[in-house]
Amino acid sequence: MKRRAAIVALVVLSAPGLAQDAFVVEVIRDFDMPRDRLFDTALLWLAESSRSSKSVIDLKDKELGTIIGNGTSTLGIAWGVNVPMSFKLKIEVKDNKYRLTFSQVQLNFDYGLKPIEQSNRASVEPKARQQFEEMAASFHAYLTANAKAKAW
Repeated sequence: MKRRAAIVALVVLSAPGLAQDAFVVEVIRDFDMPRDRLFDTALLWLAESSRSSKSVIDLKDKELGTIIGNGTSTLGIAWGVNVPMSFKLKIEVKDNKYRLTFSQVQLNFDYGLKPIEQSNRASVEPKARQQFEEMAASFHAYLTANAKAKAW
């Protein structure tokens, strides 16, 4: 019986159209700043770029150099059609380097949440990728401005 269940599970998992690659956008950049300062600045960026950083941040571990949070935005999927989008954002920092990973992207249609992988991938994913790359550029610009800021 166990063997039959394992075979059924294998068939279901390997059926075409059921298993899809997860949509993940990863941005890795070098930045001349010590790890602790990168971490603190990333927290500031999250606080200033979201309505409430308390509701956004799921995990912040300075020792690991990792922040995990939830983000929301609006994605233009067609001319004049904007859809609320939610996603998971993981920020990892090391000395002089950081990585942003955007994952678990969901679109909030009138009929409910739908993973981006179940949308029109050819049309929607490039738009989401562009938006995430713009967020990464915003983070980089924030780091640059913070690095140049003088202590008061």
